[in-house]
Amino acid sequence: MSNDIRVNTEVVRGFIVYSRIVGWLLVAVSLIVLLAWVSAVAPLQMFALPATSMRAGAALAGVLAGGALLLSHRWPWSSFLLSLLLTLLAGCELLEFASGAKVICLPDLGGLLPHWPNRPPGKMLELTAVAFTLLGLVGMAVASRQVIWLREACALAVIAITMASIAAFGLVLAGTAFNLPLRMPIVTASLLLLLTLAWMASVPSTGLTRIVVADSPGGAFARRLILPALLLPSLLTFLFEMVQAWLGVSEAQALSLAAVVTGGVVAAAILWVAYLLDRSERQRRTVLALRTDANTDGLTGLANRRAFDAGLAQALRENEDVALLILDLDHFKSFNDDFGHQAGDDALREAGRLLHAELRPGDLAARYGGEEFAVVLVRSDAERVAQVGRRILAAFHARQWPNRPVRVSIGAALAVSGEAPAGLISRADAALYRSKQEGRDRLTMAADAPAEAKAPPLGHA
Repeated sequence: MSNDIRVNTEVVRGFIVYSRIVGWLLVAVSLIVLLAWVSAVAPLQMFALPATSMRAGAALAGVLAGGALLLSHRWPWSSFLLSLLLTLLAGCELLEFASGAKVICLPDLGGLLPHWPNRPPGKMLELTAVAFTLLGLVGMAVASRQVIWLREACALAVIAITMASIAAFGLVLAGTAFNLPLRMPIVTASLLLLLTLAWMASVPSTGLTRIVVADSPGGAFARRLILPALLLPSLLTFLFEMVQAWLGVSEAQALSLAAVVTGGVVAAAILWVAYLLDRSERQRRTVLALRTDANTDGLTGLANRRAFDAGLAQALRENEDVALLILDLDHFKSFNDDFGHQAGDDALREAGRLLHAELRPGDLAARYGGEEFAVVLVRSDAERVAQVGRRILAAFHARQWPNRPVRVSIGAALAVSGEAPAGLISRADAALYRSKQEGRDRLTMAADAPAEAKAPPLGHA
């Protein structure tokens, strides 16, 4: 999978912190369960007595899995060895279940430990052994940075197992007899689900998790909708069974209610996604507007000096035939003195509109400063520069100015190979100076350009 998704670094850090927290939580809970299993101290026995708690084998596997997760970033090979040991431990118990033969992986220490009644068995249950075997493979794949597809497949399989167990536990709470939760206690299933998500979160820039941490609307939707999508089936299963068992609702009525509630949940999810899309679009428009404001001259609507500098540099990098025109409104100071600055601003706005109208979409017109403007032409030669200059001069002549005619002097230069922006600007500016010396209201090409062009007299424009 190519690494072409831009990730949200803040979310990545949050995911890594989450994986650390889950690792410590799993180790702590597993150690408490192990201590409770070997201890006759009454306050601790509550962690081992209920049928819904972890068994000793699962607790031992939890210590290995949590330790492997915590070591995965700093000491990957230690994490790999712990994950391998976890796979062997859980796989050994799974082999014993499958074959019916006695395989000594976790000895029965009941006879060697202090006796207290109703001590639960130490062996893992079948589904728990399957889940921990798969998680051992996940840990080895993460530590070795190999076989991402195997890591993702095993993680998804564990998520499916734990979600089925949690959903089935909801049936038991609702009063329906079901055997699956007895094959994986609820505490074990919950911790395994958190552990699987933590393993995926520990390497957020690879695999499926990259989609969740993406700095995009899709990533934002995934972060908000995945957890509800995982929890809702179990919650709805429990609610429907509870309604049917406790309130005496018939199965048909419960199914009808389930259809209504499920449809409502789907509709709510769609509305939520629509809201997130709308907010994302509004944020995008705000960013674009701010970016446009930052690069646009407020008076003329053309690019400002910063946008011009960036645009000229980019044009010289990406194109071979680049031309620069620098324009200056003739005698503009006296125009302002005679008619006021408001009239001068109106003239500048109209000059911006005239320039914009004479250019192709790929060209750039900018207000260079004061009454000066600049035009960057791409894929141009001396002939096209002359044509554009003549059109600009003609447009200024054809415009019916409200106070007195406004004219413009133009200096132009064709970029040479490898030329820096400052050099091109200097040559165009020198050509503009010559236009003013030679009588203004004309186009002059830089002397060292491939060719010279000069605007014809007004009557020939």
